[in-house]
Amino acid sequence: MTPPIMLRQHLLTGLICTALLIIQLAGLSDAQAAGKSSSYVIVLASAPGTNLKWQPRTSPLLEGRTVYVTQTTVKGKPYERLNLGFFSSRQAAVLVLNDVEKLYPGAWLREASASEKEAAPNTALVVPVSKISSPKRTTTTKKQTPPGNKSSLTDKQLDSLMQRAKNDFKKQDYSQAIRYLTAIIAAGDHKYSSEALELLGLSRQRNGQNAHAAAIYEEYLEKYPTEDGAIRVKQRLTGLLTSTKGPRDKIHVDEDEKEEKARITTYGSFSQYYRKDIAEVDGVDGSFTNLSQLITFLDLNTNYQTPNFDQNFRFSADDTYDFLDEDEKNSFRFIEAFYDLSSRKSGTSGRFGRQALRIGGILKRFDGISAGYQFTPNMRLNALAGYPVDIDNKTSINQHKSFYGFIFETGTFLKNWDMNLFYFDQDIDGLDDRTSTGTEIRYNDKTKSIFGMIDYDLNFNEINILQLNANLLFDRGRTAYMNAFLRKAPVLATSNALIGQTAGSIEELQQTLSIEQIYQLARDRTADSATITLGGSQPISEKFQANADITFSKVDGTEASGGVPATPSTGTDYFISAQIVGNNLILKRDTGVLGIRYLDTEQSDTWALIANTRFPVSRDWRINPRLQYDIRTSSDGRTQNKIRALLRTDYQYLNKVRFDFEIGFDDTSEDINGQSLGNSNLFFMLGYRWDFR
Repeated sequence: MTPPIMLRQHLLTGLICTALLIIQLAGLSDAQAAGKSSSYVIVLASAPGTNLKWQPRTSPLLEGRTVYVTQTTVKGKPYERLNLGFFSSRQAAVLVLNDVEKLYPGAWLREASASEKEAAPNTALVVPVSKISSPKRTTTTKKQTPPGNKSSLTDKQLDSLMQRAKNDFKKQDYSQAIRYLTAIIAAGDHKYSSEALELLGLSRQRNGQNAHAAAIYEEYLEKYPTEDGAIRVKQRLTGLLTSTKGPRDKIHVDEDEKEEKARITTYGSFSQYYRKDIAEVDGVDGSFTNLSQLITFLDLNTNYQTPNFDQNFRFSADDTYDFLDEDEKNSFRFIEAFYDLSSRKSGTSGRFGRQALRIGGILKRFDGISAGYQFTPNMRLNALAGYPVDIDNKTSINQHKSFYGFIFETGTFLKNWDMNLFYFDQDIDGLDDRTSTGTEIRYNDKTKSIFGMIDYDLNFNEINILQLNANLLFDRGRTAYMNAFLRKAPVLATSNALIGQTAGSIEELQQTLSIEQIYQLARDRTADSATITLGGSQPISEKFQANADITFSKVDGTEASGGVPATPSTGTDYFISAQIVGNNLILKRDTGVLGIRYLDTEQSDTWALIANTRFPVSRDWRINPRLQYDIRTSSDGRTQNKIRALLRTDYQYLNKVRFDFEIGFDDTSEDINGQSLGNSNLFFMLGYRWDFR
């Protein structure tokens, strides 16, 4: 018995047993979790009856907290109560009650049980957002802010806003400082998250908004209990709860501002992964290797920070060494390599080199220069120019295409909206390649997120991209989403005229064709495509959740011209999938997935059954077995069965180095006019990633 066949049997046996065990355990559920300690709520109002139409009033005091309805009985009659929760101590509740009584006269305090707290989200009401919002409270996360920037703002934008907030705080312009700090916190997790939250609490306190300040201090202690500022924040919160006067200790930013010196920080990652694929074909003796590659990746960042400026150098590249390609073993490319300078006070910034454009339109990477100016916390203008990076520009600059463009960004407006407007003008060998303008717009609140984009080409007078994404969150954890993506394939541009031609450039094509003929060839090589996805999820129990989605996809045909044949339309393809996802089935923090997929295309119909698990062996070691079985029936009568077994594992060492290993085997059998053919593949991957700082 050959080693691939032996390995096939061992892999399939182990993974099938794992899948069967998950299926058996899928019907089990844990005992109810132990009840949590009770907390305090404020009863805003009560009234006789059931299913009353409660409408919370507009006030910053209610924002960020849970406003919910409970039922009770008074003298044998049903009553409903409108409640505001939750408070960890009676003193904290009393502090807010004093202000709430102005909004709801007669409001009173009571103790809430753990079961009531758990059920509150099911009857929670939407609180109208006021023009001046209090900070949102967080009760589920007690982890430290993760390293790196996961913010909707760039590092230079955050630096500029934080510098302005500190300056206004020192000038005792607390209202303006609150405005900047609120924008910083709303941007998500980043390097200023804890510092901005502490300074926002102190700004609210100095501005006489003690209820807001107390809520912020409580949020800080819940999110950052081990930060250096936790002791200061706890002292201020205690002072608010026990005295009418605020604490007189000063926040550390004043001293830090005076003593701040230049800092140099270097961080990044280095990784290497080796992949190999060995195949066997029925009727052919022996096996052969069809993939053997070593992929190396380097990402290096160096920041030089002073009180007034930030300088950043980034270099990222990868190299693919192909052990099978005798002609070109190495394939090296620059991904990003740039120098960035930005002012922390004014928000002005500039960047030179190979860089990625992460906002506006569809331009990916380019070699050139970009500059931006932050007019206000909510307005920024960017200008950029250079040479787009095409697939063959791994280490060279594009000799045929150049562009310039502008992007105007807004921060949050009308409470939940932000957007940008863009304009790009790109040339190729002296002709207009594509001239596009458009906008991206986003909406976010507690239950909805919407993203829309339109890219219109002014040269061809056609829409290149029209996109709409929507995500909805309902009660009890239910979700729904819709993604619609209408676009030209490929993106409509003059350079599309080269598709299928022997000419290597537009300049060479102009020697035999007129400009109008070239533009027509570009149109003929460009198809219309549409993809629409509808999906959602539904929690079944504490452990299990059901997910399902359906996708419709179509690519229209293209015209025959210029010696290039026409391409037919794909027709409408359908992709349907459903999954049952379980957590904490066998071990704590494990995940199990059972899924089914159906693909209906003009060429074939395919069914796929999937069992996927992921569980921790220890805190640093995780294992991910996966089993998949496919049945494909082609329109010409052929049938194909394929089974794939896969095992992935990763080990984290000292939170700096991660080792990855993957091994898999697939076996394919195909029936063609009564003749059976088959092949099998054994593949594996071995590698590591080192994160340094």
